[in-house]
Amino acid sequence: MNLKSVFSFKLLVTRLRKIVWQFYASGREAAPKANQGFALLITLVVVSVVLAIGLSLLFVTTKQYLLAVTAIESEKSFQSAQIGLECMRYHRAQPTTKSALLKEGGAQPPSLACAGVNPNNPPGVQATTLFNSSGQLLYNYKYQYTLNGAKCAEPSLYIADLREATTDLTYNLTGEGLGTIECTAGTICTVVFARGYNRPCDQLDSIFTIQREITIEY
Repeated sequence: MNLKSVFSFKLLVTRLRKIVWQFYASGREAAPKANQGFALLITLVVVSVVLAIGLSLLFVTTKQYLLAVTAIESEKSFQSAQIGLECMRYHRAQPTTKSALLKEGGAQPPSLACAGVNPNNPPGVQATTLFNSSGQLLYNYKYQYTLNGAKCAEPSLYIADLREATTDLTYNLTGEGLGTIECTAGTICTVVFARGYNRPCDQLDSIFTIQREITIEY
């Protein structure tokens, strides 16, 4: 809770309590007994107003605190996604890794490190050949990393090899940030979907988990 808001609230309550007590004490000294009930009623009304103001301040401060916490956790998720994305971009740019991703020479799916850590195992490297027809090849590699023991990154890399193809490729996706992957004949196309989480990979089912995703296509 914001300390400044708490101090202001306590100061307001203290001042109003003093005013109410002075009013009530003076009413008891000056007013006849018949009017003391009215003074008590006024006191209760004032106390109710003070309580309502206090609860309103508490509600606003609590909402501000929750929004601040959510923003911080959301930024952690975004940073995790950014790390996963940059790792895939870096490895894709390395000639040896690129050759392995394209399965040239029967290469095995590469186990790519990210931010100094190896992929979680399980699930390990999830490699799938999504399409193979008429010189059109489309591969998908999924990785999962626990970062600093506190965050999780799940990048998914799609790489299309159309160097030997004579027609363009359009492939429909489900559950990703894009609906389709499109690649021109004679080229190699890459799409990366990087999901980031504010919690470790083994705690993604928590109600406090926040997910952010970044997509890049080139």
